[in-house]
Amino acid sequence: MARDPDFDTAADADVDLDRTDMAILHVLQDDARNITTEAIGDRVGLAASTVATRIANLEESGVIEGYTPIVDHESAGFEHRMLLVGTIEDADRDGVAERVSEIENVVSVTILMVDEDNVHVELVSRSQDRAEAVADELNELGIAISRTGVITERRDRAFNHFGKKYTTDP
Repeated sequence: MARDPDFDTAADADVDLDRTDMAILHVLQDDARNITTEAIGDRVGLAASTVATRIANLEESGVIEGYTPIVDHESAGFEHRMLLVGTIEDADRDGVAERVSEIENVVSVTILMVDEDNVHVELVSRSQDRAEAVADELNELGIAISRTGVITERRDRAFNHFGKKYTTDP
């Protein structure tokens, strides 16, 4: 299939997604766990075997990096959810980010291209003491924490502009 001229792609993208790939990604983002290649095929107008091949190619090329469950941390007993904002002093931001992501209780690390407050770390824990211990670990890695906040609500959504228009979805 031809590339969609309306789809915003980076000029240096490694993979040139066509309409079919975008439609498959759209359907997978809807509920990858509970859908079969047959059902995807019905929604995008392909045979199940073609869908399976396309998904394998998307995984192999790195477009699909994995499938992760969405966990309600509070229901799982991790009532403390915090955002720590700080500055990585080290020039090796990627290396520091990698070490931060390995700290127990850290669920996300975001690095910004700014001089100050260039790292946002989200953590979940069962206790305030553990949250404070994570802040200490961040400090030991060379991150000067400037702000902390309790997350009271968070809403995430998948980027859903891949290819709904190429499916039979209403």
